Amino acid sequence: MPAVPLNLQLRWAVCPYLYLMLYLILSVLSGASLIFIFKLYERFNVHTFQGIAVNYITCVLVGLAFPGGTDVLQPQVLQKPWAIYALILGAIFIGAFYLIAITTQKVGVTAASVAAKISLVIPVLFSLLVLKSSLKDYTFVNYLGMALALVAIVLSSVRPGEVGDKRTPRLLALGLPFIIFLASGFADSLINYVNEYHLQAHEASQFTMLTFTASAVLGIVVLGYMLLMRKTVFRARSIWAGIVLGIPNYFSIFFLIKALSAFGNDGAFLYPVNNIGIIMTGALGAVLVFREKLSALNLVGLGIAVLALVLLSYQEIAANLF
Repeated sequence: MPAVPLNLQLRWAVCPYLYLMLYLILSVLSGASLIFIFKLYERFNVHTFQGIAVNYITCVLVGLAFPGGTDVLQPQVLQKPWAIYALILGAIFIGAFYLIAITTQKVGVTAASVAAKISLVIPVLFSLLVLKSSLKDYTFVNYLGMALALVAIVLSSVRPGEVGDKRTPRLLALGLPFIIFLASGFADSLINYVNEYHLQAHEASQFTMLTFTASAVLGIVVLGYMLLMRKTVFRARSIWAGIVLGIPNYFSIFFLIKALSAFGNDGAFLYPVNNIGIIMTGALGAVLVFREKLSALNLVGLGIAVLALVLLSYQEIAANLF
């Protein structure tokens, strides 16, 4: 049997690695882009909730274009044992998304991305203490990472007091990221619970689509009420703004699932690496694109956030890199 040329051996060795990294990079970029788009909403005077409502309609339409997407339109989907959880999750999604938008605009890109991505501490604790399921033994180092995650949120969210009532801006700057932290963590924990007790593997796409549909319906209902009560006036720019947000929002989930499959469903390794990538991309974009000024405390908080994620999954990172 003739020997395989060295250049072909190297190509076969490198291409699978690039294939794995491609989905991870696309997941990071699409995830970080959501926070950047919220910042652009403020710059272009887009009505935030209107854009978010259209965004979820866009997510549903994009999902319907994929094979199996129309399954969510079947009435029997609502009879599934996980249907009620998908509806609840849809409400949490749109609420948390709105909070992330407000935090991005009022506090900053870095604070919003850190609060949203460091929230994986909550589902980790939920898995350990409630579901009693874990693929590894958690050490002091892992728990130290959880504690540092909370410190990271505080330090990355601190902003100088504004003129006037200085307490309100500071309370807002700290309160919004913590609410995002809790809401995102609760949502991830609910997904873990449903996946553990109610969801079959082949029903994942249906569950995702029903969740997006619930968010879209709730957004339409709330927006309809606001328009009917003349609390707002619909702006045409909300349509394109929602489409621009909805496409990467859908693919942030799509590429994350693809990356999970590429890395053998090793979420304990992938989630921290993915979240570190989003946090660092968000911070870089905040400084270079939006000219956000990060204080020394913010930079320390950013560094602690990365350290916390590394400590949370140092076993898996070491196993995959060495």
